[in-house]
Amino acid sequence: MTKSACSARRDDDMNQDKLNELRDYYDDTDVANEFADAELETRTTDEVMVSTSIRLPQSLVDKVRTQAAALGIPATTLIRQWVIEKATTPPANAVVSVAELERFIAEHNRSMAS
Repeated sequence: MTKSACSARRDDDMNQDKLNELRDYYDDTDVANEFADAELETRTTDEVMVSTSIRLPQSLVDKVRTQAAALGIPATTLIRQWVIEKATTPPANAVVSVAELERFIAEHNRSMAS
């Protein structure tokens, strides 16, 4: 068995052990009090959200995660913000207000400083 196969097998065993531990805990533990004050979230969005998948280099994903962590948001939220910004930004030959340009520079300077 290769080193990576042994490592994967060990990880599977650890995952199975953790799953068994969690199963045993919740089989024997009353968690009703933890949900007593729970409220059903009934908000909906105006537009249906869909999931998509893209392949990115690991180094790029790591950079995105670092920037997202610095902002205190999930990486997927940051990526969605970037896609929305790019998709809704006028073409390069369009006129941009000074205020919009200053905002853009300030936001990108913050993310580059992180």
